[in-house]
Formats: sequence, structure tokens, C-alpha cells
Amino acid sequence: MNQDSPLIADPFYDPKRLGAFYTPTTIADMLAEWAVRSGYERVLEPSAGEGALVKAASNRSAQMHGTPRVTILACDINRSVIPTIASHLPENSEAIEKDFLDLEPTSTGLFDAVIANPPFTRNHAISGEIRVEIRRRFQVSGAAGLWVYFILHSFKFLKVGGKIAAVIPAAALFSNYGREALERVSEQFSTVELREFNKNPAWVNNADERGLLLLAGGFRQGSCATPQRTKWTTTGAVAEVDPASDAEFQFLLRCSHRLEKIAKISIGAVTGHNLVFLLDEETRRRHGIPPSEVRPIVSRARHVPALTVGAASLRRLAAAGERTLLLSPQSIDERGSGSRKQLARINAQRRRTTRWFQKRNPWWRVSVPECQAIFTYMNDKGPRLVLQNDDIGCTNTLHCVTFIAGFSRREQEAASLSLLSTFGQLAGEILGRRYGGGVLKFELKDARGLPILPAPSDVGTAFSEADVALQNGNHSLATEIADRAIVAPILGPGWLKAVARMRVELADRRKTRRGC
Repeated sequence: MNQDSPLIADPFYDPKRLGAFYTPTTIADMLAEWAVRSGYERVLEPSAGEGALVKAASNRSAQMHGTPRVTILACDINRSVIPTIASHLPENSEAIEKDFLDLEPTSTGLFDAVIANPPFTRNHAISGEIRVEIRRRFQVSGAAGLWVYFILHSFKFLKVGGKIAAVIPAAALFSNYGREALERVSEQFSTVELREFNKNPAWVNNADERGLLLLAGGFRQGSCATPQRTKWTTTGAVAEVDPASDAEFQFLLRCSHRLEKIAKISIGAVTGHNLVFLLDEETRRRHGIPPSEVRPIVSRARHVPALTVGAASLRRLAAAGERTLLLSPQSIDERGSGSRKQLARINAQRRRTTRWFQKRNPWWRVSVPECQAIFTYMNDKGPRLVLQNDDIGCTNTLHCVTFIAGFSRREQEAASLSLLSTFGQLAGEILGRRYGGGVLKFELKDARGLPILPAPSDVGTAFSEADVALQNGNHSLATEIADRAIVAPILGPGWLKAVARMRVELADRRKTRRGC
């Protein structure tokens, strides 16, 4: 990368945009305690931020020798933090303004340890040209976040026997590129440990990511199997976790496939002006818009409370005042028509400046993606996969799902039940993101990575029963039905106890997310 990179700091430096989640002291101390053993190590910190990790490494050495004996090279992309970082450094150490991916060991020498909280910048936030370049350079496939490249680049700076102690996203456990990165780490190090936190760390800048500690030792002194994660508290203690529950979850995870393997997931329709294009029935009538010039559409998660949705239910919602009708005229040539007058509420300046209007021809014709199912984007509980029974779609407040060719209705129903099961809901809590008010949010990448259990021979009755339970507002009963239909055939006779254990962790994670 170069100084024109969109990841380079500017006067309007935005830590969240750059994926900078500054490290809490307790987590910095955990990394330093693991990486600094003699107190005389030469340490590299590739994305120092506000200096929490270099401070922890220095303090760790001082505790051992009375004064810090480690030597640290700290670099960061943002020049404004360099003075703060330098104030935490021991003698013979240095803080430099540098994009780590532009740094080479020929200018720095090798290190005993790399301690890092690399940027969590997601793949889509990296400019296309740079994304292509670093994928080729590091031989990475898939939608890898920037943290992957930081970890792989760190290898070049380590002495034989060196260590990496880093914070990475917990979602690395579920993504293909995350697993591949962890496998590459395990190939180069004789020991690798993964510590997952039992709740979201209190990041210094209030970011909302569940972190995972990657602790790899013995560089180029052998390889090891990719390890299972262990659970830790954010204060540095081993969390009390039922080992059976974790083993059962991992077994189900190995039996599953990612949602993206069976379906294409995309954003819903973008209107460009919801107040004009989305109508309820009373508004349609008042403006004289014919029924033939609107179509049913799902515009909120509350419009799909169960596992199925159809045009009739959306029309009933429209009659009750919900905006579940999309303005979809074939023509607006007739002067004075209801649709033309409704569209006239969008003035010429807005039509010229709204990107989506510029992309469409004609500007007022909203394209509704093909949609066999609807994925709920924002959730109080876990996500749902709602099968549609008619030719309807959704807006971009939800995700459209189109299954692969030949994927039967039975398999679709099983996928929907899998997501509703305790296993699916727990996976959702792990992979999703906490949003304002404790809402569980799923970007497209998150949704694509959700694990789906295989379909048993018959799910029709269970699917209908769970659908009715959700229509009646009984989410717990619907999940119990899904567990019996989908989880029980895989786990066998002990499935009830296994599910009960997973429900305890699910409840704990939801409580933490909601701030209870």
C-alpha cells in the first residue's frame, strides 16, 4: 500500500472506519504476560493505536527487572498518536508513523515477539485496487479482513522460535478465510492457542466486536493442529464453561454447511425515498393509486414474525396502517394520475442528486431482487429465514435469499428450522454484531457465514408447527420444535441434555448483548 491508500490516516481520522478497536488494559496485560517471558525480548507492535500494548509489554518487563528491559518498535498509520505511543516506550525503543504492510524486516531486523491488535477493517471497506493487490501478495482468497494480512505479514519479522500474541475477530472461527488464516498460522508455529471472551470486551473507543486472542509460539519450530477455542473472561481468568456444551456445539458446527453454500444472499430493494414509494392501504386509496400499481413488499422485520409470508398477509398489514405496498406503476404518462402525483413529491433536485435514481431507467421504477426467502437483518432474538409463498420481495432493511437450483422446499424448510434451533440461535449470537439498544445485526457477510444443519427426511409438520408457534408469539416453543426436528437426529439420544446446555450459554450471551 502507499500513501494514497484510503486506509492511511487523514485529518478526519476515524478509528471505527479503519477498524481500530483500542485495547482495554486487561486484555493488553493478557497478551503481554503471554508474550514477554524473559523481560529482555525485542517486541514489534504493528498497529499501536493509543499504546496500550506497548505500555503493557514495558510494564511486564519492569515487573520482572525493576525497570523495563524490553526493546520495542511500535508503528501506526496515524501520525497524531505517535507522541502518545512514544511516551510509553522504554529506552532504546522507537515509535514510527508507518503503514505496517509497507514495512520490511530489512529496515527493522527480526523480533522475539509480535504483540498486536490489528485493524478489524472488513474486506468491503478496502478499496478494490488495494484489495486485489494484497490478496495476490499474501495469496489470500475470499473476503478477508485486514487483520489477516497483518498476521501473515508479521511472520516475516519473527526470529526462529518467535511468538505472535494478537487480538482477532471472533468471527474468524466461522469464516472460510478466517479458518484458512488460522490453518496457515498452525503450519508455521509449534503451539497455537485461541482464547474467546465470554462477553464483548470494553474496547476503549466503545466499539462493538467480540474479540479472540491468538497466541502462537515456536515459529518455524514445527506445526500443530488448528486448536479449538477456550473461553476466558475479559479480566484474564478462565471462564466457567460446560465442556460438554462446547464439544456438542463444535460437533454440530462440523456437521453444518454455511448458508452461502445453499443460497445467494443480497440486499433488498432500494427505493431511494421510502416515504414516497412505500404506502399503506389508506394512503393508496387517498391518492387514487390503482391496486394494479402497487405490489406487496416486506419493509420491516416486524412484517415477518413467523417462518412464512405471503401477499395476503402483507395486504392485511397495509390495511392496518403498515407500509407494505411498493409503488410500482408500469407508466406515469397519464397526467394527473395518482402514481404520477405521488412521484411528483420528489423534486427535481433530489432526483438529480439521489444515486439510486441516477442508476435506474426510468428513475421511478424500483427493481425488486428475486427473493425466495427473507433474512431478518436486525433482531432482538436470533435471525430468521422466512420463506415466501408468493412473488413478493423486501426492501434493503432485510436481506433477500435465493436458493441454489434444485434445493427443494423440504430443504428450504429445514434450513429455516436450523436457523431457529438453539444451535442456530447460538451461532447467530457468536457471529452477529451488537447494535444500538442491544439489537443483533447481520451484515451480508455475517449472514453468509451462518451454519446450517442438514435436512432430515421429513420436516413438513415441524415447520408448520414452528410457524404457528411464532405467529402466536411463542418463540421458545418454536425453537423447541426446531431442536426436535433438526438437532435431535444428529445428536441422538442425549440431545435434550445437549440442547439444555447450549440454551444456558445462549441465554448468557443474549443477556450480555442486551446489557442486562
